[in-house]
Amino acid sequence: MAEGYRNTTQRTLILAEVQAAERHLTAGEIFERVRRRDPKIAYGTVYRSLHLLAERGLIQELTFADQASRFDKRVDRHDHVHCTACGLLLDVDVPVALIARHVAEEQSGFAVESHHTLFAGTCPACRVRGAARDGRRGES
Repeated sequence: MAEGYRNTTQRTLILAEVQAAERHLTAGEIFERVRRRDPKIAYGTVYRSLHLLAERGLIQELTFADQASRFDKRVDRHDHVHCTACGLLLDVDVPVALIARHVAEEQSGFAVESHHTLFAGTCPACRVRGAARDGRRGES
């Protein structure tokens, strides 16, 4: 691990929960899972540890304007799709997104160190629910 990083039992537990998760969890969801294994852990400890783990490159923090951050076990370069209706967040690998990095560098003069593409829309389940609601409205 990097210099100045002290791995504690609590950090190990928090990292394990993020890595075991089948989806991108919020700090609150991770806290609830960790608390089942360590009832004395404080929310602040989980929150600070998540940010430290992300800073050290062990997990990835995904931030969305006015929503809670989500934490991703994948630290390799990849992109996401986000359902604006239910909040579902999934990993996607979009090779064309790499071209966007080069275009951004050429147009801005920046030396781009990283990038993340987020595709926002409506997931299949929410589209089905929306269609069902629209169908019920038409029955009146």
